[in-house]
Amino acid sequence: MSTITTTGSSLKADNKPGAVLEAALLLDAAEKARNGANPGITPKNNISITFSSDDGTANIAATLPVEVSVGSDGSIAYAPKDYLGGSYATFTAGGDVTATNCMAALVQVAQLLSAAEKAVQPVEDQSNFIQIESSSEAGTITIAAAMPITQTINADGNIVTSALDYL
Repeated sequence: MSTITTTGSSLKADNKPGAVLEAALLLDAAEKARNGANPGITPKNNISITFSSDDGTANIAATLPVEVSVGSDGSIAYAPKDYLGGSYATFTAGGDVTATNCMAALVQVAQLLSAAEKAVQPVEDQSNFIQIESSSEAGTITIAAAMPITQTINADGNIVTSALDYL
C-alpha cells in the first residue's frame, strides 16, 4: 500500500494513486469554475481526465506552466504557476502535501506516486502508470497517467470511482 498523509489538506485520499486522481479532479474543477465565470476570455484547458469502464482506467493528461529556476548549487527547480488566477486554484496544504495551489498539488502527488513506482523491487515488477516530464525550454511539466480504477454503485445509486492502490 502506498500510504500518503493528507490530514488537514484539501485532499482526502489515503493512498498515492487516489491522491493523484483527486488532485487532478480538483484542478479540472478549478478550470471549469474559472472558465464558467469568465465566458468572454479564452478558456484554460490544461488538464483532461477520462474514465474507461471497459479498461478500468482513469486517463489523466496535464500540461502545466512552470517557473524554472537554478539554485546556487546548480539544481534546477520547477514551480507550477497558478495560471487560473483569483481564488480558483486555492489549495490547503497538510500532511505530506505542502503545495499551496491545485497545480502544485497535482505535480507534488504525481511525483510522489512516480517515485513510489520506481522504488518497487525487483525492477521488472515496477509499474509505470504515471509519467512526468519537465521541459525548461517550453516552461512546462507534462503528466500522463493511465491508472487502474474501480467503479461501484453506492446505496444511493451513485457511481463511485476510486483509484486502485496498485503499489
